[in-house]
Amino acid sequence: MEKKNQEQKQVRIELTEEQRQKIREATGKDAAAVEFTAEELEQRIAPARFVT
Repeated sequence: MEKKNQEQKQVRIELTEEQRQKIREATGKDAAAVEFTAEELEQRIAPARFVT
């Protein structure tokens, strides 16, 4: 089994003030941006759904 490339490029999304406020209200923490690998971002945008 191959190891995943540990140096995957990160995608950084800067948050608007409204988004920052929502995160602050939900978590009590401040965040200026969120970062994902391309794979993580793809999973959140178009999650795979399996029908059984």
